[in-house]
Amino acid sequence: MVEEAVSAGVDKGEQLTYDQYVHSFHGAADARPRLVLDRHCAVLWHGPDAARLLGDLIPLRLAKGRLLAESSAGNEALAHFIERVGPECDRLLLRSADRRHWAMIQAWSPRDREDLVCAVVNLSIPCRTVQESGLAKILGLTATESRVLDEFARLRAPKEIADALSISLSTVRSHLKQVHSKAGVSSAVHLARLVSGYCTR
Repeated sequence: MVEEAVSAGVDKGEQLTYDQYVHSFHGAADARPRLVLDRHCAVLWHGPDAARLLGDLIPLRLAKGRLLAESSAGNEALAHFIERVGPECDRLLLRSADRRHWAMIQAWSPRDREDLVCAVVNLSIPCRTVQESGLAKILGLTATESRVLDEFARLRAPKEIADALSISLSTVRSHLKQVHSKAGVSSAVHLARLVSGYCTR
């Protein structure tokens, strides 16, 4: 997987160094957003999926070369957190305005580059679809069951799923029942944990 530098001032050697810092803590197969920031929240490097994953329902986004929260209070908390991160992994939890979604930032500063902050962001929604992760194939899901499960994994209620996919509520419930059966789980919590665990990394 090739990572791309997001700053014109980052040469190939420095890009590789950033990559090594992040990969020393998390492997390349990890689909969560990975970033290297300066102490002012400027993004020096990010993994290939960071821009796609941050901002859609999540209270963090990449804009104008910076990592930003969705609110001024969130930006203050984020700035304070990034300024004080040390070599030991620290965490910050940010919630969306509607309180349905969140982002938990795990960050640390490399001992040899205290001016940098490496971050991995855990999201309340999966980083990959059930198709992309291979979960749909493993469970033998139909295309519609996969779409329903993706919407469910985004913490949408059955009525919201029905509206988003233009299908009836009873059809959504029928598909969710089939997915529960194919996954071998008996509750929505177990299903959410399965999707989260399989589609995040």
